[in-house]
Amino acid sequence: MLPMRDLSSLLTQIEGQYFERKSLWEGPPERRKTRDRRAVRDQIAEYVAAFANADGGTLVLGVEDDGTLSGHGYADEAIAVMLQVPATRLTPPQFAGARVVERGHELLLFEVPAAERAVMVQGDGFPRRVHDTVVMESEEAINAIKSRSRVEGIEMEILPSGSIETLDIDLIRRAQEGAGLGHLEPADYLCERRLADYRGRELVLRKGALLLFARQARDIDHPNVGVRIFRVNGAERLTGPRHNVQEILPRIEGALPQVIERAYHALSGLIHRSSRLHHLFFREMPEYPTFAWQEGLVNAVAHRDYRSAGQSVEVWLYEDRMEIINPGGLPPEVDLERLKQRQPLHYSRNPRLTRVLAELALMREQGEGIPRIFEEMEQSWLRLPEFRTDAHRFTLILRNQPIFETPDAEWVRYVQSLPISQRQRRILAAYPQGSSFTSADYQTLNEVDRDAAYRELKDMVDLALVSAPVHKGRGARYHVLAPPVSKPTPQQGLAARMARQGFIQNKDYREIFGINRLEASQRLGDLVVQSVLIRQGERRGTRYQAGPAWQTWLNGAQKPA
Repeated sequence: MLPMRDLSSLLTQIEGQYFERKSLWEGPPERRKTRDRRAVRDQIAEYVAAFANADGGTLVLGVEDDGTLSGHGYADEAIAVMLQVPATRLTPPQFAGARVVERGHELLLFEVPAAERAVMVQGDGFPRRVHDTVVMESEEAINAIKSRSRVEGIEMEILPSGSIETLDIDLIRRAQEGAGLGHLEPADYLCERRLADYRGRELVLRKGALLLFARQARDIDHPNVGVRIFRVNGAERLTGPRHNVQEILPRIEGALPQVIERAYHALSGLIHRSSRLHHLFFREMPEYPTFAWQEGLVNAVAHRDYRSAGQSVEVWLYEDRMEIINPGGLPPEVDLERLKQRQPLHYSRNPRLTRVLAELALMREQGEGIPRIFEEMEQSWLRLPEFRTDAHRFTLILRNQPIFETPDAEWVRYVQSLPISQRQRRILAAYPQGSSFTSADYQTLNEVDRDAAYRELKDMVDLALVSAPVHKGRGARYHVLAPPVSKPTPQQGLAARMARQGFIQNKDYREIFGINRLEASQRLGDLVVQSVLIRQGERRGTRYQAGPAWQTWLNGAQKPA
């Protein structure tokens, strides 16, 4: 049986690659009833297998979506069967769950280690965890991913002469607290994360432990574990008499969490303030969104190929862009086009390193970072991220030029206030009132395909923001209209999205109303209770269709939520 966690710290975490919570109740509060027992058992089997087929994780049952503890209403016999599902429904069998009590509520806890080989739900295939969703894979694909991680990663290699005395115990305890395992001894935490093993009474470290927790950089037997930063005076590197490259010294070396934090500090002092963005946002703005470059850096440190001893992670600061170079090409499981389409992906060359970095709050849940980088660049009116890859390295490129040359702050403020998506706002910011653009311009600016551009431009025509092309076909131009006397309302924007898609999602609501994910979720829940919307699905797959009171709400008979 795996060690129990400190649930109070665990339950404050957001759901993602390593954590999932589920309610054991269904129905509205006034008619709440226990969920079907078979459905619960099926869900346990699916999620435990999915965690085992990825990098492990924790499933807690008896918690609502908003984190409220609600316990369960089942008899002891039903609970006993549920706890045994990992042992009885999965091949090979996994650890059974446990009953735990937190703040007066009994919860069901399943701690799932990463499996060495693919785990099957009997009669239902091979699920795998990808960020906060479950996808079905083949047994061969899962085993190939696990095998590649063992072959390509050095984190599991044994350190014959390693000793826990060479590690930073305070840093280990920080990771333990983040994982909800603060009650363990540091050595036991390392074993729990498969960064060490006991051989008799002797603790044998693996290289991952040293990469993460080395007290001294010299103890890490790798010449290029850290980060190097270069400043280029211009947009291109020059050599000879015109040499224009300066390395920012000293190199940043040591335990990976400390490397990341020191690199953050160093780069924060080197990234300039943007006068062009200041004129738009009326506040100090860095030339690159902080989240975007920090996420790019931590991904490079976490996912690089540490077998490549000849190169560090490198950051190059040009006048017009930042390049973050990660030693090691993309593995076959990561598709470049899917990255560009912002689809969540989960493959880690170094799964133990990435899990600990997430527990130290230095890394976003896997699969979430790249989409967020795109969003940050979009919202800062900058060009979208670019990627360059070959067999030996992967490069993230962030450009610091806004998408417009001579921004009109008043026009941009108007565009920002419209109840439309950020992609639609970007085209209006780049092509202000009186100008025109083509579908190809929209596709290039936002990196979307022709069908997506057509749908989103039709919404803009319906909202009288642009006029439809007079002539159809290639090169047809949309003309940007002057601000209407009566600006479109958020309800109109939402109605256009509902008409086009047949449903709306949390992303649609928060884009149009300009609020965060949690607030959008709460408002959408209120609209479901009012019969304005009908909810279908769960998590990122949740969709809301028009309910009986939808049209009344749109017409303003009820106040907008």
